Amino acid sequence: MGSLKTLALAGVVATVATSAAFLSPARAADLLPPPMMAPPAPYVESMGGLYLRGDVGVSSYSEAKASSRFAPGYVVPDARFDRTSFGNPAFVAVGVGYQFNNFLRFDATAEFRTSSQYSAVQSYSNTSGLFPPVGVCGARCYDNYAASLRSNVFLANAYVDMGTWRGVTPFIGAGVGAASHKISNLTDTDVQAPGYGIASDRTKSTFAWALMAGLGFEVTRNLKMEVGYRYLNMGNLESNPIRCSTAGVCANEVQKYKLDSHDVKIGFRYMLSDDLPAAPMAAPVYAAPAAPMIRKY
Repeated sequence: MGSLKTLALAGVVATVATSAAFLSPARAADLLPPPMMAPPAPYVESMGGLYLRGDVGVSSYSEAKASSRFAPGYVVPDARFDRTSFGNPAFVAVGVGYQFNNFLRFDATAEFRTSSQYSAVQSYSNTSGLFPPVGVCGARCYDNYAASLRSNVFLANAYVDMGTWRGVTPFIGAGVGAASHKISNLTDTDVQAPGYGIASDRTKSTFAWALMAGLGFEVTRNLKMEVGYRYLNMGNLESNPIRCSTAGVCANEVQKYKLDSHDVKIGFRYMLSDDLPAAPMAAPVYAAPAAPMIRKY
């Protein structure tokens, strides 16, 4: 009997040991290492690229700051402009530029403006009775002026984009360049007496500069729309001398104008390069766990 109990106990110990040998690898296989994290998509900051632009707009010229210069030997007492104005032209502009990054871009533009009509009234003192007799026009005499002005503007511009919110990008900018002006059909009509003068046409180039601000809108990934305001200073213009074509005293008057405008415009920029701002960095993606390791003996 004692021998049977000893054999039975030995069998139980052997069974437990064998079971532990088979179960241990299975438990070890269940304890897998943590899943590996896949590398995130790289984020590359935009280096910008070439773009084409086009703009249309309207201008409101400030009141023309006019003055006159007379030929040596002529004295026109207390001459002054009582009214001056230029009509408000429309304009169209085209250009090419380069966007360096998300904040800085440059472009060069050529702008063509419609004709603007100039009109002015000038008066001078007639207390001396020289231009013409006092009885004709009283204490002051008056002349009416008319002309046509056409301008083209060429600018190199720099812009700073100040971040984008919900697809809207505020920006500021500045430009420098030149303007070409043609003053044509300048006439001088004496109000009081039969006098008339005319100046030959003159073309002159002047230094120009501009300050800008506006909003940009993303229409598509490559197409942007802008709505903006611009102050444009186009320098000092000067006419040719006014010559008398009928009886009267013209004094070979040369008129000078300081010209600036306030512009409202709408523009479009089309990116030619595919080097555009990259999408934001993607969230980390975890790799799927590997299949359990099974050991066979």
